[in-house]
Amino acid sequence: MPLLLVDLDNTLIDRAASLARWAEAYLTERNGEADPALVAELIRLDGDGLRPKPAVAADLTALLGLTPQEESEVIAVLRAGVLEHLRPDPAVVPALEAARSAGYVPLVVTNGNVAQQESKVRLMGLEGHVAGMVVSEGVGVRKPDAAIFHLAAEAGGDSLEGAWMIGDSAEADVRGGANAGIPQVWLRRGRSYPATEPAPTAIADSFAEAVQIVLASTGPEVRTR
Repeated sequence: MPLLLVDLDNTLIDRAASLARWAEAYLTERNGEADPALVAELIRLDGDGLRPKPAVAADLTALLGLTPQEESEVIAVLRAGVLEHLRPDPAVVPALEAARSAGYVPLVVTNGNVAQQESKVRLMGLEGHVAGMVVSEGVGVRKPDAAIFHLAAEAGGDSLEGAWMIGDSAEADVRGGANAGIPQVWLRRGRSYPATEPAPTAIADSFAEAVQIVLASTGPEVRTR
């Protein structure tokens, strides 16, 4: 059965919204209020979770005037806060089940920390709806390297023949899927697609819509917009 490779952050879960909720709570506890401009800057420095964590810690230290002890702990605090403020998307599980019913095997392929990413899947009740997950820290290779997609195929007990990739990162998910020779659906999230990255096979505004695009596809000709 073909694999449906799916990203985790801002694909199966809304990490961005969770981070924003945590930032407001963290700044309110620290400063007595959550200044909107400071919240926005904290979110910007996080870089959608894609920036190297030492750089994030250093920038947050400068922004918030953290002590050396606080700097050493801030990434752990951020990760714990993201987990605490996650909220399930009620459309995700039905979309995963629709893919499974159509013969696809959903499997998570994500960059990040193993314990953190596994906790997200568990907390959102997704464990029973995906066949497994491949996390970059655990396998020693990150998207967009094609190797992580081939490792995912091995983990799923199949090849990449007929596989698709769904994700929100043009660099990691679209370029990565292209590197591995599989079609991709990019989740727009209100953004314009970066001209510097290879064009995705298709674009969707939600994970559920992305799954429908995959299920409606016939060979290489799929709907794009």
